Amino acid sequence: MDSRPNTALQLYSIRTLPESLPTIVRRVSAAGYDGVEFADRFHEEPPEDVAAALDDADLEPVAVHTDLPEIEAALDGESDLLVRCRTVGCDTLVVPHLPASALRTRSDVRSLSHRFRDAAARLEERDMCLGYHTGRRAFHPFLPDAAGKIVEETPIPEAVGRYTHQLLNRLRAPESATIPNETPMWNLVARTAPAEVTFEPEVAEIREAGYDPTVLFSLCGDRIDMVHLRDVASAGPLQGYEDVPHGDGLVDMDAVLDAATDAGVDWVIYENELDSDPEAKIDHGAATLERLLDGSGSSRSPTRIPATSS
Repeated sequence: MDSRPNTALQLYSIRTLPESLPTIVRRVSAAGYDGVEFADRFHEEPPEDVAAALDDADLEPVAVHTDLPEIEAALDGESDLLVRCRTVGCDTLVVPHLPASALRTRSDVRSLSHRFRDAAARLEERDMCLGYHTGRRAFHPFLPDAAGKIVEETPIPEAVGRYTHQLLNRLRAPESATIPNETPMWNLVARTAPAEVTFEPEVAEIREAGYDPTVLFSLCGDRIDMVHLRDVASAGPLQGYEDVPHGDGLVDMDAVLDAATDAGVDWVIYENELDSDPEAKIDHGAATLERLLDGSGSSRSPTRIPATSS
């Protein structure tokens, strides 16, 4: 088996922690992680202080999650995002979410791929890279063009349109072992070059969409540098899914880590959306990743995170 990936924490998981970002960076390093992945607060705090904390803690800035319009605005000089990235030594921007309107039809994804390719080319000029954090919508089969046009032109709330799309997809149960070319994900891979866009599998989102997360490694080849680990379980018939502690849900964590290691993935990133103590999440994530990477996932359960009172 190839050398094991490095470990990182997605800082959005601990966004409720009332400390400065530099203090959080040092705390994450003390817990034993190799890196951090930034999110919302990266846009707000002094990058020089964050850079100093990363240097002091010997922690790698793996990537920054930021929406595609924000990346495009930064490339047009309308924000200091790229300056912040250079200051902290981070060269990778990852799009964490895409609106449903960008993924409904083949035409939508064709337009999206042009935006990805343009942004990636402009980032490459600055020695930076673009990635996409795979959400469940990217694995839902396309709506027929006519249905997509009706949804687009009908003045209904976004939530209603999203529910309608999800209901239609449930009627077309996917084959979990393959990702068909009728999905936005397949088309994004096909319409962008490896040098342009990498992919960051979010394994819980892929599982919610009805697929085995490990199949994305076959589809994307060497275009996966980072993997997000989160777990979910069914919330009941027609109720969707709910977050659960890693290893308690539907995601086969050991299989994902084996596939990531075999594929030579650089980073496995702990993500946790449970309503629980953020400090406990830091330690739980480090212990969970260490256990999984040591290959002892089947013999020992992860330490429980105490829930916060609501």
